[in-house]
Amino acid sequence: MQIEKCYQLPYPPERVYAAWVSSDTVIPPATAMDIDPRVGGHYRLIIEGPEFSARNEGRFSAVTPGKHLAYSWEWNGDGECSMIDVTFHAANDGSSTRIELRHSGFTQAESQAMHDSGWDAYIEGLITFLAN
Repeated sequence: MQIEKCYQLPYPPERVYAAWVSSDTVIPPATAMDIDPRVGGHYRLIIEGPEFSARNEGRFSAVTPGKHLAYSWEWNGDGECSMIDVTFHAANDGSSTRIELRHSGFTQAESQAMHDSGWDAYIEGLITFLAN
């Protein structure tokens, strides 16, 4: 099972990509990020709250700066390891970015559905982050 999504953001690809791979891009519900964007580098998303804590961890398998990322994703040690593939395309004038995202390897429909809505929320948060 997989998710395929396409988003259009009103920011140039270099800016969108830089935010995607920055440990400073903390979008709720995340409370911290730790990203080392190189092949073999890690991707960590941390959520710490009074009643809930979670940690996602993955490793980058492909990195083409400004253009493409591929990395593994395991949510809170749930045993379901999936893969994320993201491509950043410039609009004709370079002022906006089309993101093509494929998140594959789901074994549970519930997890796929949760991540499907999670990506929409993440992109909304990314747009808000970039607007500031």
